[in-house]
Amino acid sequence: MMDIDLRMEGVLDRRVADAIRRRLRMVRRQFATSGEWRVAVCPSEIRGEWDVGVQAPSGWHLNSFTDAIDGLPAFIERTLRGYLQLSNAQANAG
Repeated sequence: MMDIDLRMEGVLDRRVADAIRRRLRMVRRQFATSGEWRVAVCPSEIRGEWDVGVQAPSGWHLNSFTDAIDGLPAFIERTLRGYLQLSNAQANAG
């Protein structure tokens, strides 16, 4: 199981915060990727938006989320999966 460090700020709804943690645990079980991985979630300076950062071995990747907060856990999971799949494809190609 891979290690993912989660830094979450400003997610006051416990259901959403728990859903984010659950989805990250699920992703951790499905990938055997090495390296330092970190997910950071915080409110954006723009009202109603969220900043989601993924630190992969290749560096930081920043994304913005603008939908209702209930969709934030799924967005974080999709975003992380995308970077993990890209990292695995690059590792297999090189």
